[in-house]
Amino acid sequence: MPNIVALIGLISLPILIPMVIVVLIFGVGNNWIERLGSSLSLNADKGLSSQGLLWLSILCPFLYFITLGGITWQDYEISITSAGINTFFSISKLPLAILSIIIPLSVLVSRFHATKQTAEKIKITRLKNNLDLFNSHRNELFSYFTQIGEINFLDCFVAKYKVHPRVHKNFFKGSPADGTPLINEDCFKDIEGELSSARWQLDSVIKDINPELTYSFYIANLCSTIYRLSYKLGLPEVYETLAEKSVLVPVELKGKKNELLTVGTTTDEVVAAYRYAKGYYENLCDFARRPSGHVEEEETKYIDNGVKFRKINNIQVIEKLHETEIKPLVTSK
Repeated sequence: MPNIVALIGLISLPILIPMVIVVLIFGVGNNWIERLGSSLSLNADKGLSSQGLLWLSILCPFLYFITLGGITWQDYEISITSAGINTFFSISKLPLAILSIIIPLSVLVSRFHATKQTAEKIKITRLKNNLDLFNSHRNELFSYFTQIGEINFLDCFVAKYKVHPRVHKNFFKGSPADGTPLINEDCFKDIEGELSSARWQLDSVIKDINPELTYSFYIANLCSTIYRLSYKLGLPEVYETLAEKSVLVPVELKGKKNELLTVGTTTDEVVAAYRYAKGYYENLCDFARRPSGHVEEEETKYIDNGVKFRKINNIQVIEKLHETEIKPLVTSK
């Protein structure tokens, strides 16, 4: 039994003692398991001399050398002679062989540490490159719209074609750490749907297709759609500048009293707001190198250019609504 205990001690102590020392010096954590794990893992942020594995690769073979050497040398005396040295090397082959593995083990740890540091540098470089690509994409979007310059829409407002930061965030998805963002198809298709609705609604109001419903269609549908477009595309010229010229109209929606804001007070202003939103979206598609899916019917193309929209009907329907329907409501509030 004592021989078994001695054998276990011979095998385990040269490992356990260095491990305890390394954990006490290099370990980080709230308990022994965390400290053991941190001391036995390579940390690319610290130098080679601060790596617990390096000292284990040195101390463990050294202690095995001392332990096995002590057993081997116990029946001999020190003799500083040629015969004594020969005897030492003759009887110390195993201890010296174990001691000699210090060099390859320490070199191996060093290589692993250098490899991990290189991997971390590559990771940091890739992250920096991806951040640069993401920021470059966003800056190019801002620069692209800056080149358009200011455009006067029917003397109703001057569009500056500036890009609201949320436009890039909403229309292009992806983390800065992933590099160049991808097109967010859902947002593009949502705008296409809103533009189609606005175009159809604007055509219906201008032509006064259903006179009995034109008023509610203009207030509850057309104006709301135009404002949604302006918010989604980040067009303050519409939801701020043009809104200042607009009128809050009292309405009843689903049995509850509410107020809705008109888009200006004239046909020109509504058409100008639509044209700005449509042109802005088309430029956004050009930047994204994505074809605009917005389909335009032949009979509504008068909305896009010139002032033909003023002559589609014998009367200016929106101006009439403001004069006969909206003005009395606002005045009586």
